[in-house]
Amino acid sequence: MVTAAELAAEVRRATANTPYMVADETPTGFTVQIDIVDQQWSTLMKRKSLESSFQHLVTVDAASDTYTVTDRQTTVTWEAGLDAGGVPRPVLRASKSVQQGMVVSKSFRKEVGMDDDGNVGAVVGYSFDSSEGKRLIDGPAQHLGLTKKMNSTAKVGLTVAAVAVGGLLIGLVVLLIVLAVVL
Repeated sequence: MVTAAELAAEVRRATANTPYMVADETPTGFTVQIDIVDQQWSTLMKRKSLESSFQHLVTVDAASDTYTVTDRQTTVTWEAGLDAGGVPRPVLRASKSVQQGMVVSKSFRKEVGMDDDGNVGAVVGYSFDSSEGKRLIDGPAQHLGLTKKMNSTAKVGLTVAAVAVGGLLIGLVVLLIVLAVVL
């Protein structure tokens, strides 16, 4: 019987020397996310205006030696200043969106410009692949003998998709029957 604390300890070891950290530990789980407290990653997230964060919410069922990972991607955008269209007027806009379930995200950004010291070169350069964080969880979980289960959000999404496909197939069969009778 493997507990959430045991898996969290193994994942914490796996995240050493990476931009990831284990956070928000509870008796049944924990979160793996980018370590924005670390100055190296904080600078990238805050000063370079990254708008998206990604978390892996891990839940362990010690009784069945299983675990689930629910991905959560949060995007926040904001704008403050003067509206450029038409008559200048002050504006303040913000929006937030959240995707949750089994989320696959890959991105990269490269900007060339002048850095804080006045040197010309790459001022932003990063790449992100959500599977990196998942590997930091799945490796230790497999080592401990845990079996991965699909998270409930993904199960609901899969069920809705199956019902939609089933409805489309029934509609197609009905259409074919009507066409066969009419022709």
